[in-house]
Amino acid sequence: MNFDTAIFYDIENLLRGYNFSQQMLANFSLAEVLDAIKRTGRLGGVAVQRAYANWSDPRLAVLRGEINELGIDPIQVFGFSRDRTKNAADIQLSIDAVDLAHIRPSLEVFVIVSGDGGFASLAKKLHEYGKTVVGCAYRTAASRTFQAVCDEFVQIADPEGDDPQSEIGHSIPGYPSPEVSDPRNARLALRIKPAATADRETVLAKARQVLTWYADDTVCRNDLKREGIHLSVIREAIRYAVPEFQPVRLGFPKFIEFLQFCCAGTRLCVVRTSDTQPILALRDSVPSGADILPDLGERDLHCESTYRALLGTGGPIFRLPPRQALAAVVQWIAQHPPQRLELGTIVEEVSAGLGGDVPSESVKLAILSLVSADAFQREPEAVPIAEQKLTLKEDLSSPAALHAVLRQALRTKLIQLLGEIEEDVLDHLLTATLR
Repeated sequence: MNFDTAIFYDIENLLRGYNFSQQMLANFSLAEVLDAIKRTGRLGGVAVQRAYANWSDPRLAVLRGEINELGIDPIQVFGFSRDRTKNAADIQLSIDAVDLAHIRPSLEVFVIVSGDGGFASLAKKLHEYGKTVVGCAYRTAASRTFQAVCDEFVQIADPEGDDPQSEIGHSIPGYPSPEVSDPRNARLALRIKPAATADRETVLAKARQVLTWYADDTVCRNDLKREGIHLSVIREAIRYAVPEFQPVRLGFPKFIEFLQFCCAGTRLCVVRTSDTQPILALRDSVPSGADILPDLGERDLHCESTYRALLGTGGPIFRLPPRQALAAVVQWIAQHPPQRLELGTIVEEVSAGLGGDVPSESVKLAILSLVSADAFQREPEAVPIAEQKLTLKEDLSSPAALHAVLRQALRTKLIQLLGEIEEDVLDHLLTATLR
């Protein structure tokens, strides 16, 4: 393999400063970022990986194990502030990239993992040296200027759930239906009467009625043919037709997945355009360069994969690691109860205590799931988890007690989302490994 790729991670930009939320920590994964970059097909062998941050800050201890396991070199940069002002890593990252372009001519692909528009100048300079530049950032925070000058840009979902396709954040009972604002939906409202209930059959019937109206309406059909219609418009229409619409109750954590299911066997399909924005289009008039997303089939509500997907989206977040990893972490925590320790320190101590047998990412997810289950006292209360000290509650000093509190928290969330659950599926999700 030709090792011709260098990857530079702007950690402060990825974390939006260091006062990161529990949701950010639970969903943030450098391994997933790296996988997304590799899927572009632009990369050869990765010769250099560097992550820029103030690694002496104890709040970043939660990431140190993962960067070591991925073979990423931590580059220490001082001068960071606690607010979200100028990223202090910009200059060092840029200097290193230009330096490597000179001294390592075998490096052909430079990947900049940051949404900062200031890196557009770096990309232009690397182009002068004949290098390929790949950018990578959150869909909601990617500089258009930086995107425009990159040869490829990878947009990744925001860990804090700002992805417009995430639906569980709006799954609280009684959440108000948004007002109809799009002119097309105002006309649709004259033709379609809102449903009085939100049972499965009604939701599917109304959603398909909405899609049929869009395909038949002259104006909408022309829009679908020319450039497609953004899913936010379709989501607004369906929420009008079913005021209590919650796709999670049908087993789809994301609206886009629900729409892929509803489009199966129809004239319509969901496609992703070159700028990664999903749209609804006619199957026989897909915009040039767009990729048709596959139709999805019926989803079993009461299976382990669906439960995991629902638990890992929205709050409280439970992104459960593999069973054996979860069992090992619970066992260790019960035997070595943390007392006023920062999250990152707990992750490092558990990882070391388990002899490196459990990946640090799995350790982090297990501990954060216990945090979401209210297994720890958190001090002080009114600050982000990165600023808190955690102490295991006194009545949870056994694996059985920790298992019970975690199971009850998972059960409560699933019942809130689904109305009822199958206890044996939940038991298989947890009990088989935590006995």
